[in-house]
Formats: sequence, C-alpha cells, structure tokens
Amino acid sequence: MRVEFGLTMIEVYEFTDGEDGRRYLWNATEGRRIAEAAGREVVAVHPQEAGITRENLFAFAPDLDLARALSLPGAALLVPLLFVPHKGKHVCIDGWHRIARALHHGFPCLPAYVLTEEEAESIRLEALP
Repeated sequence: MRVEFGLTMIEVYEFTDGEDGRRYLWNATEGRRIAEAAGREVVAVHPQEAGITRENLFAFAPDLDLARALSLPGAALLVPLLFVPHKGKHVCIDGWHRIARALHHGFPCLPAYVLTEEEAESIRLEALP
C-alpha cells in the first residue's frame, strides 16, 4: 500500500502472519534506502525453490494486480526485491509484482536485498487495530 505523509509517498508492506494472526507493517521505502546506502550485496532468489509458483502466488500476495505485474517492463526484473527476516523465515516486503511477472514469463531467478533483523525492526511500523 502507498501511504502519503505530506508531500512524501512511502510504500508500506502489510503482512498477516499465519501462525499468530498478527498484522505486521514495514516501511519498504526506508528499507530499500537502508539496503542501498549500506551497499548491501545483491543475492539471487529463486521463487519456485521457495515454494512460490504461478498457481499459489495469490496465497502469498492476495492484493496483487496481475495486469499491472504483466505490464512491467523487462528492466523491472533487474531491480532487487526486498526481504526482511521474520520468525526464522524471510518475508518479501517489496517486489511481488516483479515476482509475478518473472513467474509468468519463465524467469527462474531475481535479484534481492535481505535486511538484517535490526534493520527490519527499525522499519517495522505499528499495526492499527
């Protein structure tokens, strides 16, 4: 979701944890800034190896706009996804449209940044009830 603060727009990713039912929010805009400023290493992510397929994509990203994803230019697949650690796993907080486009066009691998636990905590926002 996009949130407006004055003249600034930020991307906020909302995740409902299937284990505890809690909503978690992360400021993806700030997370990307942190990763880029730190010169974070880009790692390869293979969505299908992580269990993300065309068939179950909407289970991971229920609000995904598939038409928007499929209309992304090919160069968008070169922009690193953004992951945060969460309870021993990693959650994608920026890049679901790119993942969808990659899956639908047969790209097996995408670049990604992975934040540290401390960085992830620093960009976590309080969920509203």
